[in-house]
Amino acid sequence: MPPSARRRLINSLPNFLPFLITFLHVFLAPYTKVEESFTLHAVHDVLKYGLRAEHLHLWDHVEFPGAVPRSFIPAIVLGILSYPFAAIGVATGIIRTTIHVQILVRLVLASIHSIALNHLSRTLRSRYPASVRRWWLIFTLTQFHTMYYAGRTIPNFLAYPFVVLFISLVLRANSKSAPSKVSNKRRFYAIGILTAVASIVRLEIALFLLPNVLALVFLKRIPLHVALIFGALGGLGAVYMTNDYKYTQWRPTLGHPSFPFKSPYQLVWPELSGLWYNIVQGKSADWGTSPRHHYLFNALPKICGPACLLLLVGTAWQIFESVLSQGREGERRKSLLPESYLETWEYFSLGTIALVVGMSFVGHKEWRFVVYAVPVINMIAASVASAAWHFPHRLSRRFFRLGLVGLVAIQITFTLFATFLSVHNYPGGEVWQVLEDLQASSNVSSQITIHFTSGPLQTGSTLFTFLHASPGPDNAWPYPAFPPPRTPEWTYSKSEAAEMQTLEGLWQSNVDYIVTDDPSALIESELPGRSWKLAAHVGEVGETRLDLPGIKKGRTLRWGSQLAILARESSRTQEYSLNVHAAILEDYGRK
Repeated sequence: MPPSARRRLINSLPNFLPFLITFLHVFLAPYTKVEESFTLHAVHDVLKYGLRAEHLHLWDHVEFPGAVPRSFIPAIVLGILSYPFAAIGVATGIIRTTIHVQILVRLVLASIHSIALNHLSRTLRSRYPASVRRWWLIFTLTQFHTMYYAGRTIPNFLAYPFVVLFISLVLRANSKSAPSKVSNKRRFYAIGILTAVASIVRLEIALFLLPNVLALVFLKRIPLHVALIFGALGGLGAVYMTNDYKYTQWRPTLGHPSFPFKSPYQLVWPELSGLWYNIVQGKSADWGTSPRHHYLFNALPKICGPACLLLLVGTAWQIFESVLSQGREGERRKSLLPESYLETWEYFSLGTIALVVGMSFVGHKEWRFVVYAVPVINMIAASVASAAWHFPHRLSRRFFRLGLVGLVAIQITFTLFATFLSVHNYPGGEVWQVLEDLQASSNVSSQITIHFTSGPLQTGSTLFTFLHASPGPDNAWPYPAFPPPRTPEWTYSKSEAAEMQTLEGLWQSNVDYIVTDDPSALIESELPGRSWKLAAHVGEVGETRLDLPGIKKGRTLRWGSQLAILARESSRTQEYSLNVHAAILEDYGRK
């Protein structure tokens, strides 16, 4: 192989790493949690029912709208991008179950994240020393949260790739070698795209976007009136272009007992209505509150790891250099910190600080609300690591290098440990396989009804895991995106009706199986002639004892969770051989 070709191959290898790591996380943990279900089920409905208005009544959100309206645009885009691969997979036999379609959808989303990361990676390589890009990749790819969630359909991570793209385009636009026309086009794309995403996906991104745009105005990188035009075209244009479709999608939910909005005007801009409901009316506090310092001292250190420590080191380094910046002749000494450090602070620090501070005043806090700060923190950390790795003083350089290697080793260890714990937290996703085993062992050939309580639905049971559900309409797509459902056809219930919350109601509903995380109430029921048996366990609970110095009695670490599948005593199906009920209840008492 010629040397030039070898160099190109070596330089291209980092581009495969984001795909490799995000795909690996998807395959290790293919199931999802309840916070991913809205978008995931919307993608399911796009693939199964298409975009025809005549099939809208079949969509999942019509019966289960959730707490607040959200945009369907990301789900529709993700569904359209996934459709060709799903259709080809079904036609070639590669995709054999709907579970495979769910994995495919998540891989497509992970690919979008990887493409955005590679865009910023190439920007760093072209603008700054190679070591800055290497350290940014090391910090980014070894962090657990952003890589693990890259393939998860949480609204924040549907917006996250566009935040990364915004950062990359701003850096490219401010390159001294870029022609003025090219720079203006990049700024237009950066501001317009992220304003659109903030308007129709996650409004809190405005806390990150607006201060950063103001910083560009103050630095005279863009005139104020031009920034306003770019933002208006992106934000208001996106709302206007998507308004009719979002209103059509949400209109059937008006009047639903679990849906808090009753006026059609509240559906014109769903994200704004959700913001008003959660922030202005304070309804987000119903999900729990955290102290204002939560993001600074808990969330960001957890998701960024050593990068947060290097952020503090870089700040102290910069202050120290500022104090000693004047030479004997009054000339400023050249900073040992690379240009990437100073530019990151200039362009993105204002927005990052505004995001963290602004979200800190909201009572309900989750780490994903400030995840948009992670790329900026990683860029600052990479700049500091690059400067420390090439520190001119030999003894100090060795000390810094040893410390950096140790920090990365700690982060990798944490990521491996967190991944191990996380893959055991989706018992609801394993229910389908246990149900298949039940069918095979009992030779069930007739239709049955299975009711899912909130436990399995929160831990992995989705529409994609309902392998025996009825097929979609023939005219949804030119070629099917799902393989034929397995036989016999089953009825899956997720009903939240009041009668399904009582023992009497469950029995009267003629449910054959119940999937639950609390089987004791049903097993111990004393209703005459109405008893349930344990048909199978799903998932497992693991634990280990940690005896750490300074902890007198040590601590017991538990992971995983367990569900139960209960069957009617008089069901027309044949169950597994049953365990002793006392042992079952004792086992659940130890959870």
